[in-house]
Amino acid sequence: MSWYPIPVLSIVILLPLLASVAAANDGAEIIGKITDPEIRAGVDAAVNKNMVPAATQQYYPGFFEISADGQSYGGGASWPGLDSWQMAGAYLLMGRTQLVMDYFDFVRASQRKDGAVPFAIFTGDTRPGGCLVGLKYPDDLFTYKPTQRDGVPASAEETRQWIGLFNHWVQKANPLSVLGTLCYVLTANEIYDSTKSKPWLKEHLPSIEGAAKSILAHKTDNGLIGGSGFYTEVPARWGWDGITQCYAIRAFRETAQMCHAAGDKKGEAEWTKCAKELAKTFNKTFWLTDHYAEYVHITHGVVDLHGLSDTNWAAIAFGVADEKQTKALWPRLKDEQAFHWGKMPTLTVTKPFDYQEWEKCEPVDVG
Repeated sequence: MSWYPIPVLSIVILLPLLASVAAANDGAEIIGKITDPEIRAGVDAAVNKNMVPAATQQYYPGFFEISADGQSYGGGASWPGLDSWQMAGAYLLMGRTQLVMDYFDFVRASQRKDGAVPFAIFTGDTRPGGCLVGLKYPDDLFTYKPTQRDGVPASAEETRQWIGLFNHWVQKANPLSVLGTLCYVLTANEIYDSTKSKPWLKEHLPSIEGAAKSILAHKTDNGLIGGSGFYTEVPARWGWDGITQCYAIRAFRETAQMCHAAGDKKGEAEWTKCAKELAKTFNKTFWLTDHYAEYVHITHGVVDLHGLSDTNWAAIAFGVADEKQTKALWPRLKDEQAFHWGKMPTLTVTKPFDYQEWEKCEPVDVG
């Protein structure tokens, strides 16, 4: 099953509301106008108890914690895989554009020569061991000299060493293997959508395309992007995860859009083709009469053992499912109460206790 540091509710409901929050005294006026008490409390907490205090900029301009207390996953860590991408989108909606652009430049400094981006970044004195057994020291060390900004703590101006985490502690399946790189492309597109800055886009496009090429390099002979989970760690989806395919299609489409905006017709055509080819292969492999399979196991093939899965949501959300597939699937999907846990639609599969022994991959020693 999966761990989600930011609840589904904050993505589905809170983020759209934050676009209005930015225009009214840090949200006080807008929050006061929300009539539903539960949503009002959620928006208030999301803005004032998490997003605002988390943006400390303590370690570099653009730095924010992923938990407001700065402890649970803090200590100077940044999480380009999922966590920080989600929060970056919220900060953009709150009008904290410079914060997000500075954060993105820090993450760009962590990018390897092959275009890959880590799903976590730690201070340079962090060493492999326990759940960080996947750290490659000193290979993935990098030095970051921050851009000087007014109004940030003095500690944000220091040049420091950092180290990126590209490999998971579940070493055989290596979930999250493309997570950071996918989120990097998605963050870039959100920044451009928010700023419409052509100079920014043209400056960063080589790095963005480098990330897209790194994702494409995970494509295997079956035409799918290898990688056992966009954010499912235990049990890891060892092989080819359905969510990974859908997000890769989205990333390729957004790379094509950014190439179009930058006037790069060749790049636009190439990434559009990559997205179409992957979508075709995904539908051929995963569609099972009236729903999508969850993933393709490295030895057991197509897996559809846990009821409806998050792959179905992603296929519809990103327009990978066609009109006929969506018509057949959506009524069943939206009314499926088995996705709910504690009255919240947060489960990734409707039968979370039906995993087989062969799906558990390997013992995990996190130290």
